[in-house]
Amino acid sequence: MQSIETVLRFSTNWNHKLNCDSFTTLRLDSSKYQVGSTYKVMFKGYLKDVKVLDKKTLLLENITDWIAYLDTGYNREECIKIIKKMYSSHSIDWNTKKLQFLLLKTITN
Repeated sequence: MQSIETVLRFSTNWNHKLNCDSFTTLRLDSSKYQVGSTYKVMFKGYLKDVKVLDKKTLLLENITDWIAYLDTGYNREECIKIIKKMYSSHSIDWNTKKLQFLLLKTITN
């Protein structure tokens, strides 16, 4: 098994997804998110280790209800508001900045 490379921090357990063995997360596009990479999930302290099974790159405007409900439990419009609020301290051009929609799987020993 690959060693845990970095940390994925969650401030909210949207849709109670962190309780599941497999779940998704929307993150700003970054080269650190690679299929096969492993991460420590942090939510109010260490929670578990996960592996990236797949990823899709998309613009904020391309979030669908399907993606939004799966990831946050809210519709597309509310999900977009949540993402903009989460990154409100960053100067982001949402017309060009891409997101990564990551599919994660809990690593069990």
